[in-house]
Amino acid sequence: MKYNASTVEKANAEMELRRNKAETDAAVRRAEVYRKYPEVKTIDDKIASASLEFIRIMTVADPVERKRQLDALQTENLEMQRMQREFLTGCGYSADWLEPRWFCPKCRDTGTRGGKVCGCYETLLRQIAYRELCESSPLDLCSFDDFDLGYYPDNDGNGGLSSRAVMKSIRDYCRMYAEDFSPESPNLLMYGSTGLGKTHLSLSIAGEVIKKGFTVIYDSCPNMTSRLEDEHFRRADGDTSESLLECDLLIIDDLGTEFLSQFTVSAIYNIINTRLLRRKPTIISTNLDIGGIQDRYSERIASRIIGEYTLLKFAGKDVRQLRK
Repeated sequence: MKYNASTVEKANAEMELRRNKAETDAAVRRAEVYRKYPEVKTIDDKIASASLEFIRIMTVADPVERKRQLDALQTENLEMQRMQREFLTGCGYSADWLEPRWFCPKCRDTGTRGGKVCGCYETLLRQIAYRELCESSPLDLCSFDDFDLGYYPDNDGNGGLSSRAVMKSIRDYCRMYAEDFSPESPNLLMYGSTGLGKTHLSLSIAGEVIKKGFTVIYDSCPNMTSRLEDEHFRRADGDTSESLLECDLLIIDDLGTEFLSQFTVSAIYNIINTRLLRRKPTIISTNLDIGGIQDRYSERIASRIIGEYTLLKFAGKDVRQLRK
C-alpha cells in the first residue's frame, strides 16, 4: 500500500517516540538499581568493557590465539550476565529489569527487521492513514445515550407504528449492532429524509466500534469521491482506495450528495462491491429513498445495496428544524 509523505513522517515520528520512551524508562530503572545496589553497576561495567576487549582481541595476529581469547571473553561475558540476572531476581526484580521494554521486541522499535519493513511499522502506517481520513469527522460528538426520541412524534402511526416507535427500534438495533460488532457484521443502509438522525446513529456506531479496537473510516461521500479522484488523476498523494477497502468498518455518509460523474459512479461501485467480496461491513446513510438510489446510480450499484444491505428506513420530521 502506498502512503503519502505526511503519513510516513508521522509514522517515523511515532517510532522515534516509542524508541525514546523505551530507552528512557530503562535508563530510569537502571539508575534506581545502581543507586540501591552498586554491585549491579560493577557487573554492568565489566559487561560493557567486553566490547573494547573484543576490538583488541581482533587485532591478535595468530588465529589460534585469537579464537582462544574470543572464547574466553564470551565465557566470561555470559558468566557476568548470569550473575547479573541472579542478583536482580534475588533483589525482587525481573531478570530483564534493566532492558528496554520495546513496543515491538521483534524490531526494537526501529521499524525494520532483517532488512525488511517490520509488521508493526506497516500497522502503524495503516492506523495513521485511517486517522487522517477521519480527521474532519466528529467521531466523538454523538452517542446512543443522547439520541433523543422526544423529537419523534408518538401519534402519527395511523394504525401502524409511530415515528417514535420506529426510531426507538432503529436506535436499539444500531446499539446492538455496535455492541456485537465483528468483521462478520451485516451491511447497513440508513435512508430517509434529511435531519432524521442517520448521521447521529452512524457516528454513535463508529465511536463504540473504535472503542473495541477495530479500525473505522467515517467520511462523507463527496469528500471520499473527491479524494479518490485527486489521487487517481495524480493531483494528490496517497492510497485512499486501499484504506477504504481494508478498514474493519467503512461508514459512507450522505450518499447521493457527491458530484455525479463516470468516475464517481465507478469509484462507489468499486468500494461497495469489493468490500462485499471481501466480506467487510459497510454502513451507508443517504437522504435518497430506494427509488432515488435506483434512479441516480447504475443497476449494479443499486442492486448490491438493496440486495446485500439491511435496510433501515428512518421516520419523523427534521429534528434539526424542531430543535430550532
